[in-house]
Amino acid sequence: MEVAIDPNIFLGLTKRRSQDLSEAKNLVYRLVRIDDEEFLGYPEDMRDDRVCVVIENGVVMEATIQ
Repeated sequence: MEVAIDPNIFLGLTKRRSQDLSEAKNLVYRLVRIDDEEFLGYPEDMRDDRVCVVIENGVVMEATIQ
């Protein structure tokens, strides 16, 4: 599967800014974890229109398109 969007564009953004960017790029936003609090986790299925993010200390530290 070819990823059309580089997930690194989300790194360093706040939660709100990363959500806004995902909306602007027409991506489904999935919050995996904030600091030590798990949210939705990583999905079992693979998609090229969903960004999964991990936020630590108020900024996105990990982002994957899946």
